[in-house]
Amino acid sequence: MSQLPIRLSGLPGQSRQITKAVQAQEKTELAIYEHHLQARYLAEVDRIDSAAIGDVTKAALEEEMNVLDWGLEQAAGSQAKAELVSRMVAQQSRIDIGRIARRFGG
Repeated sequence: MSQLPIRLSGLPGQSRQITKAVQAQEKTELAIYEHHLQARYLAEVDRIDSAAIGDVTKAALEEEMNVLDWGLEQAAGSQAKAELVSRMVAQQSRIDIGRIARRFGG
């Protein structure tokens, strides 16, 4: 329900001032409605983007952890090999973070 005052239309012998007031009221109601729609649109876009960022972050992290687990298994206790694995997973992480930032405007 609108918080605006009662409509002025329908009065007998409307003057120019009343006509202008009715037009201003209609313009205000339309502006409020358009603002409401825009706010709802932006809120929904934010929800969708947040869910997508969560999904892509989880996928990237899961893949990095899979590579880390596989690499450490391959390293078989070797410190030098474990260091190589660490560097490669860090590189993969930087790539993933950059891709996510580009895609979602970070």
